Amino acid sequence: MIRNLILAFAMITGLGFNAKAAVWTDVNQWSPAWEARFADWVRNSWQVDFFSRPTLPNGQSNPYAGLRMDCADTVYSMRIIFSFENKLPFVVQDPSSFGKTLSNRMSRWDGQSETSRMRNFLVFMYQTLSTRSLPNDTYPVAISRDTIHSGALILTVQKNHHSWSVKEILPIGVPYLVFNSTVGATSGSGLQQRQSWPNPEWVFEENFTPAGNAGFRYWRPIESLNQPVWKVPGYSEEQYHIPLGKWVRTVQAKLALRQETDAQMMTRMLKTTCEDLQGRVSAVNDGLNYLHANPNKCMDYETYDTYSTPNRDQRAYDDFVALRRAYREILAANGGNQLSLETKAQLAKIYPFIQETAASETQKMAAQGITAASICTTQYLPGKQMDVAEFKRRMYAGLISNNPHDDGPYRWGDLRGPSQRAKSCQSWDPWTPDLNQN
Repeated sequence: MIRNLILAFAMITGLGFNAKAAVWTDVNQWSPAWEARFADWVRNSWQVDFFSRPTLPNGQSNPYAGLRMDCADTVYSMRIIFSFENKLPFVVQDPSSFGKTLSNRMSRWDGQSETSRMRNFLVFMYQTLSTRSLPNDTYPVAISRDTIHSGALILTVQKNHHSWSVKEILPIGVPYLVFNSTVGATSGSGLQQRQSWPNPEWVFEENFTPAGNAGFRYWRPIESLNQPVWKVPGYSEEQYHIPLGKWVRTVQAKLALRQETDAQMMTRMLKTTCEDLQGRVSAVNDGLNYLHANPNKCMDYETYDTYSTPNRDQRAYDDFVALRRAYREILAANGGNQLSLETKAQLAKIYPFIQETAASETQKMAAQGITAASICTTQYLPGKQMDVAEFKRRMYAGLISNNPHDDGPYRWGDLRGPSQRAKSCQSWDPWTPDLNQN
């Protein structure tokens, strides 16, 4: 009898210690109802200042303040934090050991406060997971609002190693994306956002098949981890059967609740180009800060990859290409009669020779100063400003440098590179615009 009591006590206390040792104890289980609550939380709470605000809306200190993350970290954080706050399990495939998993039941931070355990768990996941691991933890979905909604994600092929979390699908069928880029030594904790489509030719570059793992994806059920992806309930290859040249138009039509007007489209796409310009400032400044702190040092590949901007510059260029195409289609359809005079003037400043080829327009386009038709006037270097039109001109002309060995005037096209330092140091991933896309 006494022996049985001792064994029972040991079991009870052992269970207590295990629960305490976990990052958090999951008392709920994922279900369709919890997935719906997850979607509501992402739509309403997943903001660009989620990690940069010092306090929460209720006035309490933000337990996640100051965390910095890249694109995959951002996507995983969305799922981890909701799981933590609602005591749901978070389980992913261990990328270092097939057949094993990582979860909130890890005990390596036993003895710390719950907040400390959670922050350390997030940092551990940032160091362990990446865009390479996302295909193991997610699966491609069918194109419908039942499967593509808040809490989903978009992933590129591994060559371009980027991802976006889906905050929501707007009524016009366009994704509202919250994301981040590579973390630099001085990067802040703010996230980025865009209400526009990534270029599918870049998303699916060289592998527009299920094996490329790119496109819209959602989180695997725990029981589907370490299983062939085609066995996951809801797995669909629908998005890979759409002609790539019609991908955006087709997917948007399937997701739309109402049609977007010409004016709304131009306003949205112009806003995206502004975000591209403003977002590039902080990214380039990260590289410049490193450059100035290491004046006589060439970067190794990892450091170069952190501070170079080929993917960012490609995305900005893609947004200019998409805007130009959409504007040309509007002019061909109705002469732009649904656009305001102000919007027409802004577009004419960016694309002054819209009826010609992009290459011809680039040759003819003169430097664009700040005028009444300027949008998004931005200080890109101390004492220097440009608007979206000038950003576009320099980008199309190949003046913008993604090489972090270049200093500020070369990075922004005040001077045509490469700089002497860029010439003397090894470089990777050079990016130049392909004007044939227009």
